[in-house]
Order: sequence, then structure tokens, then C-alpha cells
Amino acid sequence: MDSHAIIASLPLSGDDRAEFIQAANAVFESVIERIEPNYPEMTRSLWDAGDYVGRHLLQEGILPISRDYALSLIDAFLVHHVIDLAVEADRLAANPPSQN
Repeated sequence: MDSHAIIASLPLSGDDRAEFIQAANAVFESVIERIEPNYPEMTRSLWDAGDYVGRHLLQEGILPISRDYALSLIDAFLVHHVIDLAVEADRLAANPPSQN
């Protein structure tokens, strides 16, 4: 990995996007094990690594950013997103959507 690589524009694509998705999936599994959600399978079903990488992780306002630093943000901030997913899973379990 080139430690001097810079992300200068979004959305991520190609190898960068694939590596960020792979990293996000690995961190997600680590976080879900640590937080022990009430509904782990439902929480997993709400997880979308591509959406997280594409819409939540990086924003235009922080560009340009070091690629390595951007990858480290996954470790720093994904826990909050997973907690939000676990809360959503709790809400869905308590109030399942109607099946019409």
C-alpha cells in the first residue's frame, strides 16, 4: 500500500472501494462481537458495507485526505454506525413492519 496515496475525489471506485468495503466488513464483525446486540442477525441484515463506505465514511468537505488515514477512520467511527443499526434492529423487533 502506498502510504502517500491521497483520496482527492469521491465516490471511491475500483480497488480503493473494494479495499474500503473489505476493511469495513472486518471492522463491522469486530464491533458486533464487542457490543453484543440483542438481535445480532437482524443487525447484520441491516449492514451494508457499500452504503457505509459510499455515504457515511467520507464526505467531500474532508478532501483531500490520506488514503491510510481514511482507512483508519473506519476503526474510529464504525462503532457508532453499528450501534445505530443495533438500535434499529431493536426497534424493528419491537414493532415489526406490517406484511400486506
